[in-house]
Amino acid sequence: MLKQFTFARSKDVLRAGFGALLVLIVVVTLTGMFALHAAEPRMEALVPLAVVGALMLALGAGVALLVSRRIMRAEDTLYCEKELAEVTLHSIGEGVITIDAEGRIDYLNPIAEQYTGWSGIDAKGQRLDAVYRVVHEQTGKPIALPGSDETGAHGTPQGVTARLLGRSGNTCAIRDSYAPIHDRNGNLVGWVVVFHDVSQIEDMAQQLSWQASHDALTGLLNRGEFERRLADLIDSVHRENKQHALMYMDLDNFKTVNDTCGHAAGDELLRQLTTVMQARMRGSDTLARIGGDEFGGLLESCPLDQAVRIANGLREAVRDFRFVWRDKTFGVGISIGLVTIDGVNMSVSSALATADATCYEAKSKGRDRVQVYRPKDRSIGDQSAELQMVSQINHAFEIGNFRLYRQKIIAIGAGSDDAPHYEVLVRMLDQAGNLIPPSGFMPAAERYNLLSSIERWVISSLVEFLHQEHAGGAIPHEATAYTNAFYAVNLSGVSINDNSFPEFVRKLLTRFNLPRGLLCFEVTETTAISNLTKAAQLMHELKAMGCRFALDDFGIGMSSFAYLKYLPVDYIKIDGVFIRDMAVDPMDHAIVEAINRIAHILGLKTVAEFVEEETTLEHLRTLEVDYAQGYFIAKPEVLTKSPGAVHPVLESA
Repeated sequence: MLKQFTFARSKDVLRAGFGALLVLIVVVTLTGMFALHAAEPRMEALVPLAVVGALMLALGAGVALLVSRRIMRAEDTLYCEKELAEVTLHSIGEGVITIDAEGRIDYLNPIAEQYTGWSGIDAKGQRLDAVYRVVHEQTGKPIALPGSDETGAHGTPQGVTARLLGRSGNTCAIRDSYAPIHDRNGNLVGWVVVFHDVSQIEDMAQQLSWQASHDALTGLLNRGEFERRLADLIDSVHRENKQHALMYMDLDNFKTVNDTCGHAAGDELLRQLTTVMQARMRGSDTLARIGGDEFGGLLESCPLDQAVRIANGLREAVRDFRFVWRDKTFGVGISIGLVTIDGVNMSVSSALATADATCYEAKSKGRDRVQVYRPKDRSIGDQSAELQMVSQINHAFEIGNFRLYRQKIIAIGAGSDDAPHYEVLVRMLDQAGNLIPPSGFMPAAERYNLLSSIERWVISSLVEFLHQEHAGGAIPHEATAYTNAFYAVNLSGVSINDNSFPEFVRKLLTRFNLPRGLLCFEVTETTAISNLTKAAQLMHELKAMGCRFALDDFGIGMSSFAYLKYLPVDYIKIDGVFIRDMAVDPMDHAIVEAINRIAHILGLKTVAEFVEEETTLEHLRTLEVDYAQGYFIAKPEVLTKSPGAVHPVLESA
């Protein structure tokens, strides 16, 4: 259309120019003839007239040539611009449709042809809504197009997300925009419709939205989305006077599968159990994975008796399920804490905390059971107190309210040395500044996965302290490969099973160069027995770094001597239950004697705990026990003091 218009205008101008030139020549000729007729034809009169005619003819020819050249250059420029515009419209990745003022199609670029299913030839002259059919993505209703009553010619509609219906039945999500075309007088002469495919963007957005609310392993809702839905149910209790139920579920014996067959087997077990549990829940119920092997369930509009039946059905389904991995078969169970969501005021956090505590109660009563929360349950109240302690632990981390103490251990055997020997203890300050012993906060820390963080803080602080003591000369510089001094710190089963713990210690010892043997880890006999393989592996790794190991509370386990050859320990700490009364109880005396003798045969040193009187110390010297520790020897003292504050020595260990 643009090309034809340009050429038509150019030809008109050219014709006008030559017409004017022809008229000019005719006028000159007629004027000359009139002059010849009116006057005597003298040569002197004809020469000027001929010259003027020739000049005017040359001038007319020059003007015509100049106009012609300018018009041709303008045509070439317009043609190039037109070709460039057409190539651009063909090359861009967006669909472009142009229509006239009556809403009939004049042009489609290839992208528009591809998505609408119409060729430019077939579409030309068709109404826009016959070729470009778009509907609202959610409602499916047609969207107003340019030239219709909804849009009119008064403004430009805003782009909206829509679905384009192709001629062959294909659909895709698009986002489009319309722009009016006006002539130089401001009159509307047409519209340009531009659209682009947003299907991939929408797919990615949906995928990201799904990932934000679902667990990647099982496909269940994740904790964040579960809490959001729980909040909605709590709100509905007050709006609609409905009763719902919350289940907090923890798998029993899941760790056995992970430890025996690896995490790949554990992941597959979780996927299969997801199918088993979903089959026992109603269509309106919600199942979510809220932790490693922990699940949550929301039973909407469900009275308590029905919720108990659903929970027990789910528990039985999990109990009867058998997981097969290669040549091994495993059975697992599930402990469920059930909490009613009714008119009682509760928040999401308090509801989850109560359900978690109720689930823990189910585990403590034997596992593989459903425990229903009763507001007057004293045991649940204890769990609430535990949750408050967790809050205090987190607060202590934030403001640095942990303190290290040390209790001296003396050498009492033959050839005893004067090198310092200590056991390091940790205490916590509550919000009132009172000291809390480990028995007051360690159970809650272990239950809520905070024990590892506490132990790492203790070890880091101790290693830095020992580095300063050794650099300052408080710990003697010895020429031997291993120092005679040692500082012992307790290590739990959590750290033993933490695969990243050896690397944590390695980095510390690389940064703070301590004498070999100065840092000693204490592991209780019970912990070592229950994690024998992992404990032995960890001991070998840390001993290679120059650490020592002591087996704490020795003598209270079964077959205590049988596994000593598997554990590369340096010290055996005889449990205080045998030490306290050994001076008056022959059986305790004989047990201490036997432990000490066998330890020496194995090349190990012995430490007697809970030495509280001189008579006991004398009996230990007679038996040639190597070290003694207890309140008769020394009470715990502050290892480091915070600036401006001095904490009193503890009165109890």
